[in-house]
Amino acid sequence: MNSKLLIGAGIAAAVVVGIGWFAADRLFLSEYRDVRAQIADYAQRTESFENGAKGSRDIKIGLRDAAETMLGGEQNVVEHRLRGLLSELAERNGLSEIIVSHGRPRVEANPANDRASRVNRTLRRRLGDQTDFAVIRGRIQGMGTLDQVVRTLADLRAQGWIHRVEGFTIEPKGKERSAFELKADFATIFAPDLVEANTEAPVLVAADDNDVRALGVIASRAPFRFAEPKPATPPATPVRVVTKPAKKPLPPYDKWRVTGVMESVAAGASEQGGVEVFLARTDTGETRTLTVGQGVLGATLTRASGEHAWFEKDGRVVVVQAGETLDRARPAETVHSEAIGSG
Repeated sequence: MNSKLLIGAGIAAAVVVGIGWFAADRLFLSEYRDVRAQIADYAQRTESFENGAKGSRDIKIGLRDAAETMLGGEQNVVEHRLRGLLSELAERNGLSEIIVSHGRPRVEANPANDRASRVNRTLRRRLGDQTDFAVIRGRIQGMGTLDQVVRTLADLRAQGWIHRVEGFTIEPKGKERSAFELKADFATIFAPDLVEANTEAPVLVAADDNDVRALGVIASRAPFRFAEPKPATPPATPVRVVTKPAKKPLPPYDKWRVTGVMESVAAGASEQGGVEVFLARTDTGETRTLTVGQGVLGATLTRASGEHAWFEKDGRVVVVQAGETLDRARPAETVHSEAIGSG
C-alpha cells in the first residue's frame, strides 16, 4: 500500500477518534464527572457531620445533663412518678381537691427535618428516620388560699423535671372569694435512650426565695378581693317639699355593649386583675377597653371571667354577658344562683 495512503488513513482515524472523544466528553463524561463530584461532596459532608456529632464533648455533656433532669427510662415508671410527685407537691402546700392528669408521650419532630431548614435532603431523610425524644404534657389543679396556690406554682417551676410550665390560671371561687383554684399546664421530656432503667426518683425541691418573695407580694395584695363596703350612714330626716323635683335622666347604659372579655395568664397580670373587657357604643361606634378599677358611666369593672363581666354600679355588684348592653345587667347573686341550679 502506498505510504501516503497509510498516512492519510492514520490521520483520518485520529480525527474520527478525536471527534468521538470530544462528543462523548461534552455529552456524557462531563455530566458524569459532575455527578460523581456531588456524590463525593455529600458523602464527605454527611460523614463529617456524624463524626462531629459523635465526637463532640459538649454535646455528650449536654445530653448527660439533660438525662439527669428526666424521671426515668420506662413510660410506666415516668407516669407513676409524675403523678406521685405532683400530688405530693400540692399536698405539701396545703391544696385540696387535687387532680393530676397527663397524656401519652408524643414524639417531637426534628426542626432540621423541615424543608425550610435548608438541610441537605439526604441528611434530612436520615434525621427523619430517627426519634430523638418525646414530651408528656399534663395539668395539675387544686383548691387553696391565694398564698397556697401561688406557692404551689412557685414550687412547680422549681422542679428540674418540669421542663416547661406552659400556662396557668388562678380563679377565685365562692361568694366570699377567699378560696382559689389553680390550674397549671406543664411538659416533661421522655427520652428512654438517654436514661438508665434503674434511675432513682428525684426529690422535691423548694422554690427559689426570690420567686416565693415575688409571689408573696402578689398574694399580700389580695388582687381578687373587692374593697370593703363603706358603713351605711343613717338616713336623714325626710323633708316635705311642695314642688316635685325634676326626674334625673338615667345614664345611657343601653348605648354601651360588652363586645368581649379577655383573660390573661401573663406574669404580673394578677396585679391588675388579669382581664380586659371591650365595650362599644352602639350609636357612635366609640370603643373602650377596661381593666379592673376602670369604668364607664359610673359602672366600675371589678372582675371578668369567661363571657361575663362584673361591674359595681349604684352600690351593688351586677353582671353583664358578652353581647349585652349595660342596661341588661343583672344582680351577681342571680347569676350565681342560676349557675348552681344548672350544675
